[in-house]
Amino acid sequence: MSGEAILQARGLRAGYGRVPVLHGIDLDLGEGEIVGVLGHNGMGKTTLLKTLCGIIRPTGGRIDFDGMDITREPAHERNRMGIGYVPQGRGIFPMLSVTDNLRMGIAAHEADEHEAVQRMVAEFPRLEPMLDRRGGALSGGEQQILALARCLISDPVVILLDEPTEGIQPSIVDDIGALLQKLRRERGISIILVEQNLEFITELSDRILLLQKGVVTGEVSAAANDPELIEEFTGFGAGRQPRAATSTGKRPATTPGPSARATRQAADMTPHQPARPTPVQEAIYMTVKRPTLSQMRAIVEDFGMHMPDERIREFMDLMEGNMQAYDLIDSLPDYLPPVDYPRTAGYRPGPDENPMNAWYVKTEIKGAPRGPLAGRTVALKDNVCLAGVPMMNGASTLKGYVPDVDATVVTRLLDAGATIVGKAHCEYFCLSGGSHTNATGPVHNPHKRGFSAGGSSSGSGALVGAGEVDMAIGGDQGGSIRMPASFCGCYGMKPTHGLVPYSGVMPIENTIDHTGPMTQSVHDNALMLEVIAGADGLDPRQYAPKTDNYTAAVNRGVGGLRIGMVKEGFGREESERDVDDANRAAAERFREMGATVDEVSIPMHNMGTAIWTPIALEGLTNQMMKGNGMGTGWEGLYVTSLLDFHSNWRSRADELSDSLKISMMVGEYFQRHYRGHFYAKAQNLARKLREAYDQMLGAYDLLLMPTTPMKAQPIPAPDAPLSEYLQRAFEMLNNTAPFDTTGHPAMAVPCGMGDGLPISLMLVGKHYAESTIYQAAGAFERAGDWRKM
Repeated sequence: MSGEAILQARGLRAGYGRVPVLHGIDLDLGEGEIVGVLGHNGMGKTTLLKTLCGIIRPTGGRIDFDGMDITREPAHERNRMGIGYVPQGRGIFPMLSVTDNLRMGIAAHEADEHEAVQRMVAEFPRLEPMLDRRGGALSGGEQQILALARCLISDPVVILLDEPTEGIQPSIVDDIGALLQKLRRERGISIILVEQNLEFITELSDRILLLQKGVVTGEVSAAANDPELIEEFTGFGAGRQPRAATSTGKRPATTPGPSARATRQAADMTPHQPARPTPVQEAIYMTVKRPTLSQMRAIVEDFGMHMPDERIREFMDLMEGNMQAYDLIDSLPDYLPPVDYPRTAGYRPGPDENPMNAWYVKTEIKGAPRGPLAGRTVALKDNVCLAGVPMMNGASTLKGYVPDVDATVVTRLLDAGATIVGKAHCEYFCLSGGSHTNATGPVHNPHKRGFSAGGSSSGSGALVGAGEVDMAIGGDQGGSIRMPASFCGCYGMKPTHGLVPYSGVMPIENTIDHTGPMTQSVHDNALMLEVIAGADGLDPRQYAPKTDNYTAAVNRGVGGLRIGMVKEGFGREESERDVDDANRAAAERFREMGATVDEVSIPMHNMGTAIWTPIALEGLTNQMMKGNGMGTGWEGLYVTSLLDFHSNWRSRADELSDSLKISMMVGEYFQRHYRGHFYAKAQNLARKLREAYDQMLGAYDLLLMPTTPMKAQPIPAPDAPLSEYLQRAFEMLNNTAPFDTTGHPAMAVPCGMGDGLPISLMLVGKHYAESTIYQAAGAFERAGDWRKM
């Protein structure tokens, strides 16, 4: 160590809930020392820093700072004492200006704000021309500089720095290295540096701790830096490869780095190296880790190939041109839509404010001062990206993620004058039609506590059904707008597939992803759809969507409409008699109002859920889970921050909900052992199912059936058997899921009560015929209070 220990940890243990991550860490940080912590994703590096700074409470061990036991001190007190933390991903506020981001760094300290900001600008000249720019408009490297400045503004003694080189341009990597050396040299600041960039961490650190699965498995000193030892412990690779040459063979002038990197010779080009494309010739820094032999050997074996190590090495040598293309992409800032409208991160409401457990985060984001939604309050399903506000999509493995973009629907709602008041809980990665799988606990029905609110848009349905918000955004892949609308007693529209852009909403499977409005009235539903519908140029699900003036249809009446009451939607094995009876009574009301209503038969409706199953289960396994939420093969908006954060589910797969686990097990089995045959065949049969509905919709304007064949069911007890848990997750989707497969618009309309719980009918229309649905729903709403029918 460079001096006496300023920060010590002994036997440090920590984790998330019941999941242990750190298993007895011993660590000493000397005054003026830089200690590196090296390890792959999921090894506990970030958890270590969060425990040291107080964000995570330790479950065992002790932390001392400057001779004082701070094990139980909260994060803000540790910050006051002089421990600064720069999180992975920078943690800046994207909607706030650079100046306001800096001011946030001294909010808890008694200091002159103006003087402190000017001091940081003098130390970080790069910031001066961008003081009025939003943090979200900066490049990754500029954001990292801002995050460091915000940390330093409170004069810390120790800095905990998490992955500072991740996704930033190489010239700023050099600047950061030089800055850290300067801080150590001139201020005596001690630094714990978490990194996966082997070159960066080895050149800066006095000592490197090698972390694997929450245990320090080795230590390397700067004096005896042994790359082979590092590779043995971490698999990061022994070779500290030289930088690639430019087209002239010389390295251009840059801000000097803190080591011999500035004078390192360029890499030699062998005669066998493939020619590099012109754009890559300017990519002169290696920012992407090169594969080790063992990593490439595993890839070769996974592909079923057989080749000796010498042959693999030959391929690896010839990959350099490809690697340099990745270096260039890595150095460029991402290209994301701008974020408008100021906001705060919000807060987690306590039980008194959240009796149904329907809220994840409460906030207040005011939209434009005027617009069609002015004065309306909106909750967002927690799979919708809202920049700067936490999002967990019901899943413990996503907890801690904060989006850096607004979904298209968010921007459109705010532009229309809406006020977004928070994020509504949903089911664990949206894989349940019940409301019992969210990682924080079940969401309760607003009409009867202890009963399901439906899913997966459980919180959205509960909040609208309880009247806490005027409207909400829901998502629907198997009925997840309509099922909670049915159980909670509100209006839920699943629009035609692609009518509403899904951009910025966490996908399950592109061909069945839908998002849409949930409201207390038909008019508000139509109004909300008018605001959010239409192409955005970022969503591959959209193919020339046809919009309409939906509110104009609400008061037209149903005279002359032909409605087909689908026989197969009634009298199912899971059906409840009062639900069927209420729907038949609703059909009779339509007759009384002047519509023609006939019972019709669509035998293929009974096959709809079976056709949906391979598409949903194999699709979600490939796209949402193995594809980290995004997958490949489509153009549009990829939320790379969500992709990166979500990928950590692999190290925490035991935490996934049982409803998701069984879906993945089935999906992976059929992908692995049947080559995706049934997914492909189901997509073919989906066209036949669509044609069956279209044929009937050629003779009728609308189809009618119960939204869910039953009312809300009791929430399973925490110790319920797996069979009950899964039954309550999937028992209600047989009428809803087929229309996610075919893309037809379908709306849940409350039509009665039974045993104190709502009953709902579903109206289905032709593609882009939402106005016809609103025409009928509006007439039914005016016919009387559904609660008294």
